Amino acid sequence: MLAPKQNQNSPLENIFSPRSPLDFLGFAVVGVIINLLSGADPLGFLGVGVLFIYWLWLDRRRVKKLSQRLRFVVDKEPPKGAKGLILLLSPYSPRQESLRDEKQLKPLVEHIINTPIEKLQLADFQNIDLFNSNLFPQIKAVEYHIEKGNLRDVWLISSQSYNQVKGSEITAQILLHYLSFQYGQRLEVHSQGFCVEDWNYKKLWDLADKIFRESDYKDEAVVADITGGTKMMTMALAMACIPPKRRMQYMDAQRDWQGNPLPVGEINPIGIEVAPIIHGNE
Repeated sequence: MLAPKQNQNSPLENIFSPRSPLDFLGFAVVGVIINLLSGADPLGFLGVGVLFIYWLWLDRRRVKKLSQRLRFVVDKEPPKGAKGLILLLSPYSPRQESLRDEKQLKPLVEHIINTPIEKLQLADFQNIDLFNSNLFPQIKAVEYHIEKGNLRDVWLISSQSYNQVKGSEITAQILLHYLSFQYGQRLEVHSQGFCVEDWNYKKLWDLADKIFRESDYKDEAVVADITGGTKMMTMALAMACIPPKRRMQYMDAQRDWQGNPLPVGEINPIGIEVAPIIHGNE
């Protein structure tokens, strides 16, 4: 756990309570000015003027930095096309009522996973209600970056099953097979080794950070989509995107009470820019 950061003294406070060689120099300058003033030396008044102007410059600089952050305006704008896309996955959830029965859904999913890609058909994915499921936002995210950019790599981060809590490992397999079926060799889909406990935000942060650092792309060429997964997974992925030039997005759509996209209306990616807020416009 990080310790709270102590309040830092302002430059003028450091002059009167020196803690570094530079502070001691400032303390000495103030001492000289005071001595000159006590003797009514004009240089003392000049020194006070210079010190006051320096203080004004520091204050204006602080206000300027603050105003840059306050002037930052948030609009719903789509992100630029990416070459790499990170997706979070939740346990698979179709809308079709009959498929909510595990006995009905399981054989259809196993057929997709166990069938060679070249032998799959679109009907296989329609049979599991894929395009009305909670995977639809991820499918649309990939489609967007295929059209707007030159998407080449997709990373699927799923959650492990534990203590009878269902994970999303199967969801990753469903999406991997669909993307391979739809886009073939145009996309390289990575899922092996990208499965974590949905509560383990440190491990997920490490995975996402590793993707940014070890991919063949610059940070700004990779987008992390925080739409899927649990709230903890979303938070961890967002944390990994705090460094400058790392980008996030979410899929904007009308949703039902369970958080699933409604079957009517459009769903579009919205870019999230946090660098100007956290790091300023420098």
